[in-house]
Amino acid sequence: MCTAYEIGTTDFDVDWLVADAFEASMFDEGAYQIIRPTLMAPVIMPHGRAELLKWGFRHTPWGAKKPLWVGNTREDKLKIALWSQAFKERRCIIPAAAFYEWTTGPLGNAVPLRFRRPGKRGMWIAGIWGEKEDWGRWFSMITTEPTTAIEPVHDRMPAVLTEQQLRPYLEGSLHAFGPSAEPLEWSEAENFIKQANAAKKASKPPASKAPKSRGRKPDPDQGELL
Repeated sequence: MCTAYEIGTTDFDVDWLVADAFEASMFDEGAYQIIRPTLMAPVIMPHGRAELLKWGFRHTPWGAKKPLWVGNTREDKLKIALWSQAFKERRCIIPAAAFYEWTTGPLGNAVPLRFRRPGKRGMWIAGIWGEKEDWGRWFSMITTEPTTAIEPVHDRMPAVLTEQQLRPYLEGSLHAFGPSAEPLEWSEAENFIKQANAAKKASKPPASKAPKSRGRKPDPDQGELL
């Protein structure tokens, strides 16, 4: 399951998209460069403009006691009630410079693998969106069968679209995905979660300590003086 992807200075050149609005939203102060669940990120809506939405939402399955984060939608589950209406009526496209999957390193540590298109070209991922009163507008990433490059790492991958699939997907005529036809390359990446935690820890000011008492008796009040 993809739980992180990246946006940034990448070639997202598609003539019919509104480039100015897209580029502005990519660097809006509400958008992040490494997108993690619940963060705001730009998505392309059916009219071709980019808007900032929140990745995923909280959902309590029937019979469950606690809500779960939902941010990915399996292609083979698009017909269930949770997703079917959005897939019919509320499609969007998620621009990404790269996405991440995790593998286990030689020491048992989690290692992120960064997948991207060759030549620093951006990728387009099929998504759906919705709105919850207590959450705001959200989007979910559709996942599908992996390519041969990703299969050794994970049994699913984001539904990366070719440029020829963009219009049909937004217009509602594309209903199946399968392994992406876009070639992808991968490399090991720095553990950005550890980096973020270390930076957060370093930015915290040192905790101030209360001065220790030296055992001095408090000054007497007026009554004790008399």
